[in-house]
Amino acid sequence: MGMAAAKTASFGKRAPVTAAPRAKAKPQTAAEPVAESAPQKRSFLSRIPFFTLAVGGTLIFKFNTEVRAATDFNAPASPGHFSLLALGGSDRTQVLGHGEWWRLFTSTALHGSPSHLAGNLVALLVAGVLLEPMIGPGWFAAIYLTGALAGAVVSMMLNPADLLGVGASGAIMATLAGLFVLSFHADAWRPNVMRRLAGFLLFPALVPAVSHGATVDVNAHLGGLLAGTALGFVMLLSWPEEQAAPSGRNLAALLSAGLIACTVWAFLQSGGSYAGYARPGLDFIPPERMPRDMASMQADSYALAEKYPDDPRAHLFRGLYFLERHDLSDAEPHLRDALRLHQDIMTPRFLALTKALLADDLVGLGRKDEAAPLAASVCGDPGLEPEILAPLQQVRLCPP
Repeated sequence: MGMAAAKTASFGKRAPVTAAPRAKAKPQTAAEPVAESAPQKRSFLSRIPFFTLAVGGTLIFKFNTEVRAATDFNAPASPGHFSLLALGGSDRTQVLGHGEWWRLFTSTALHGSPSHLAGNLVALLVAGVLLEPMIGPGWFAAIYLTGALAGAVVSMMLNPADLLGVGASGAIMATLAGLFVLSFHADAWRPNVMRRLAGFLLFPALVPAVSHGATVDVNAHLGGLLAGTALGFVMLLSWPEEQAAPSGRNLAALLSAGLIACTVWAFLQSGGSYAGYARPGLDFIPPERMPRDMASMQADSYALAEKYPDDPRAHLFRGLYFLERHDLSDAEPHLRDALRLHQDIMTPRFLALTKALLADDLVGLGRKDEAAPLAASVCGDPGLEPEILAPLQQVRLCPP
């Protein structure tokens, strides 16, 4: 990797001051055309972000294996909680409670949905095309892999104990932070473009949000950002302006090799526990059986609740079936089962919707006091439909 980094010297670099006298001497020899053509070829190759492309291909391959191995799904081609847990997702309960430290490495190569993967690949490509040719694959790999580990650690420590985390976003935040910091080096290629793109992708990623029903892991983003910023400053301070490539390339390559070895070891470790963690996913409704509309939900709710009694979604569908028929007494136990079963694996929207529906049901049954704490937990949820909140607003459990 040190050699590859040395080849990047001509990408986006201004000619060193000491090179001017040589250019003016203009020795006209037969060998000169050969000497001029070679750097052009090296410059072209040095612009190709080989590590970035390798990581992108690996993430795509890994996601395909996830989908093929999954036993439960949140949506088509989107592995569910048990599958991601079995494949190597990370949370504090598993890492600290069960001693499964390998999850800090495996989780950063997993993704929860095609859109999750696509968004990360776009950001990775932006950072890789601009930064890797400038600093070389060794340093770029070190930033990426250190950011991945830092993001996984911060996510595990700061998120709720059972909130499962997956994704390469911590690693990508590190490369974007490095891109921003190193844009201030004197030989940065189009520094304003580097800063704008890095800022455009970085700052929205630090705002808490919900995307496609899943909570965006801001803590993982923060961990990657801090790691990438720290490494970027170290490189910036130790990189003389007259030097073609950053210092410490061999050290960066060694660090990268060590982290890659740890990741390979981690995936070998994860294989032994896959079956036990993945089996409960078979108790969940597969994507092809999920109701597509209200009519199919009405028709299938009984069969789904009977066949998949451990899936909270099946009980939610059955509860909705009874609510549509104004059978409030029969709706209540199914809505309570939907809340009771596996709360930690459902999306925030699912929980908010179920709580609001149960609160509506209890109000209709004349049990407003029982509905009040449920309503209080969902009144400010912007994702809930107005028609669901309206009954709670009418009885003043939610502000209008």
